[in-house]
This record gives sequence, C-alpha cells and structure tokens, in this order.
Amino acid sequence: MKFIDKNHKEFCEMICDEMSKFKRLDCYDVALIYTLSVCETTRKHFDEIFDLKEGININSLKSRWQTETSLKVTRMAFNLYNDCMYDSEKDIDKEQVSEYYSPSEIFCCSYAIYFFEAIKIRFPEYTNMMDNIRNTEDEEFVR
Repeated sequence: MKFIDKNHKEFCEMICDEMSKFKRLDCYDVALIYTLSVCETTRKHFDEIFDLKEGININSLKSRWQTETSLKVTRMAFNLYNDCMYDSEKDIDKEQVSEYYSPSEIFCCSYAIYFFEAIKIRFPEYTNMMDNIRNTEDEEFVR
C-alpha cells in the first residue's frame, strides 16, 4: 500500500488493529479505513463518519467541519464500503443518487492517486489480475 505520509499509515494501522479485535477485516473495511485515513480532516472526525460496530454515518456528509476535499474522501470511502451513492437518508428513501459520487467529481483532488490505491484494496481479484497481465512476457496481452 502507498501512504501519503506517516500519519496516514499509522492511523490506518491503528484503526485496522482496533476493528480487528471484534471483526475479521475484509477488503470493504480496509478500503474504507485506508481512504478515510488519507485526509487529516477525516482522520480527526473518523468516529463521526464511521462507527466500527454500526458502519457509515451518512449524516456526516452534512457536518460543518466537512471541506470540499474531505467530502470527496468521505464519499469515496462510503462508495467503496457499500456502494453508497447518496448524501442523506432522505436521498436513500427517494433513491436520489448524488451527482457528487461521479468519478469526475471525486477524483478532482490531490488524493486521486490514493483513491486508486483504495480501489486496488477493495477489488484485489481484478487489480491483481491486471498486474499479472502487465508483467507477462507475451506483449500481445499488454496492449
């Protein structure tokens, strides 16, 4: 895994350790934790965004502390965790998908490279396969 800095790595490892005490971690959990750990704001408010026992808190998207960038991080983490594409309980009830979950919205920030890493964590069965294809000696499969 690539980490943006020491704080990202240490926080991610701490939350994974904490969560693993009562639940076996899977790719959904690790992708969410990794993603929320990338940003100082989401690290600071991690417990407001995600409850280790209850799951995501969609209402955290409306919190005053959220910035334009931390919203992208939160939405990316929610989407990787359970395919969430809603910004509120009301949107869920109406099945109103938020436009803010589109790749052109989420990936327009300095954390994009780490979002790709989170996708690799969430979808290891596909990203490992792509690594194997890239590493093959048979050039016709690389193109």
